Amino acid sequence: MSLKLRPRTKLGKISAWGIIYFILTWVSATLLQPRFGGETGNPNTFDWFMIFFTLTGMLGAFISLVGSLIAIVWREDRSLLGILAFVISIPIAVLLAGFLLGGFIG
Repeated sequence: MSLKLRPRTKLGKISAWGIIYFILTWVSATLLQPRFGGETGNPNTFDWFMIFFTLTGMLGAFISLVGSLIAIVWREDRSLLGILAFVISIPIAVLLAGFLLGGFIG
């Protein structure tokens, strides 16, 4: 088994880009929301755009988790970037699932 730097399979590449997309969307939403967003309780169009943007980032994190798991286990894509994407996406996906399902549990 040789460890490569970049993923070889399509799923490995998608998972690496998914976690990068998640990080970029959440950092940009964190930096842009206080500057351009509306007042609390009075959302404007930019706020709705940021909500959609962060939701697609969440989707990227879940795609990264599932895609990297499949790429590592079944496709045998042993790459440093793929393993790093999997390790980073585990706690992010657990926190996001807890946030999204928090109203249903307890």
